[in-house]
Amino acid sequence: MKTIAVLDYFMNKNLKVVDIPDDIELNHWDKISYLVEEKWANKESIWIVVGYPLEVDRTANFLKRLNNEECEEFAKQQDFALKLFPVFKKKFKSRFQWSKPVTARYNPATDQLYFYFFSEERYVFWDFVKELRDAFWKNIFLFQVWARDMMRIDPNTKDYVVWSDCWMLIACQWYWPLPSVEVENIAMQWLDWRDIERLKGRCWKLKCSLLYELEIYLNESKEFPERWSNVQCPWSDQKGIVSSYNIITKEVVIKTEEWWVLRVPLSLLKQARKNKTEKSDN
Repeated sequence: MKTIAVLDYFMNKNLKVVDIPDDIELNHWDKISYLVEEKWANKESIWIVVGYPLEVDRTANFLKRLNNEECEEFAKQQDFALKLFPVFKKKFKSRFQWSKPVTARYNPATDQLYFYFFSEERYVFWDFVKELRDAFWKNIFLFQVWARDMMRIDPNTKDYVVWSDCWMLIACQWYWPLPSVEVENIAMQWLDWRDIERLKGRCWKLKCSLLYELEIYLNESKEFPERWSNVQCPWSDQKGIVSSYNIITKEVVIKTEEWWVLRVPLSLLKQARKNKTEKSDN
């Protein structure tokens, strides 16, 4: 039996599908159906094979791989959901004006319409769900998504202009868990002096690509003195603090007590520190 990772189409979460017979070959982009536990009941769900392993805890039980005819029918059912979306959007915006309706999807296995929206607020939907059921005669599930997930499921994402410095189509539509980019991550790369709005993507969050070289900065920064630490200039008695450093040029920027700005090669600082240690040992 094999195990693979999928991104669930309706819950927009990564799952680990287990108990797949060894004789069934599955490739990236293959659509499969599986049983996943939702609110203490097993429900059938569908979506694509990620194509690489992921560390996820939630599991699902494999049912089958969809053939071409089933995939075509599934696509038609999603078109059906998208045709209903403008009606939902109008109704939802009239009731919850600070929200952003995103898209609609339909699960034929449960005869359930999923409507997705973004909002920073929480809502109570009892009366509104009843109104939607009366309008569409379907089971309704309202799914609140966050900013990065909004970009992943938005059907218009592929039509946006690709920003070369963000790799938007890659960052917003990849299938592994979407990252969380913190202000500390940009400070580590000495980008905190930049206009932070220019570091954000269409999801209004810091761009996923800001994590691309973070590991390099974490490893390389261990070679440098800490920011704001006190150091002594290797060729004089001048003392100062480390204001910044450059891992590419291997330079440390020091502000002296006289407010001179010095660019000192890291190698000289290391050598000076080594000489000082050797003298103290002797």
